[in-house]
Amino acid sequence: MAIKVRTGSNFYIVVTGEQREGFCENCRTKTEKQYYMEGNRKRVKAICPQCGGQGRLIVRTYSIRPPLPPQCLSFRCVWRFFKNSLFVLLITAYHAKRVAYATQNRNKEILERYRTGEPSPQTIWQAIHANLKLRCPVCRKYNVDPFYGGK
Repeated sequence: MAIKVRTGSNFYIVVTGEQREGFCENCRTKTEKQYYMEGNRKRVKAICPQCGGQGRLIVRTYSIRPPLPPQCLSFRCVWRFFKNSLFVLLITAYHAKRVAYATQNRNKEILERYRTGEPSPQTIWQAIHANLKLRCPVCRKYNVDPFYGGK
């Protein structure tokens, strides 16, 4: 399940796995593990024996590739590397907090963006706002921006 998500910068975010509940989201029967090969790796997928559905999604995890090092020592190249590194730091913190929040609240009703990670922040300012929203319980529940009071 290697889905690449393109960001505004020159690196990719790759979906690495999903954590699902052990009961089917359609008929609530216990799912069974099925093994399959994806490339050269053995994967496990829990599928319902009655309806073929999967368990309810708890959280989807991502792997973030770091930015490429600067190719020259000019100010422009170093500044671009600094901005990309800052964005990677912020987006990594966002996804780590999001996964922890979704795992802690696996049985509660939370926004789907915290379970799936989509839409992911595309800029440094969006990543800062997303991290602030994850810290603030009122902002998380009602999906409001702590700076503007809107969405």
